[in-house]
Amino acid sequence: MAKFLNSALCFLLIIAVALGISQVNAQKRCTEILNPTGCVLYDCKKECFEKHNGNGLCSSAGTIGQYVCTCVYNCSLDDDHSS
Repeated sequence: MAKFLNSALCFLLIIAVALGISQVNAQKRCTEILNPTGCVLYDCKKECFEKHNGNGLCSSAGTIGQYVCTCVYNCSLDDDHSS
């Protein structure tokens, strides 16, 4: 009897969790290079936040020691800056 109750309790718990999870509307993520010649992290974060309400980061430009300011932000499905 105890095994049945444990199984039933687990089943009900799984159902409760499944019903409690609300559907998430996924947003498209876009990127834009704001400064292709260099990156100062503070300035990059500030410009990205002001321009797109996003997160600016310094990413590699492909050459050792060179970085570009890349802005990552939520955008609409028809935005041209996606990557």
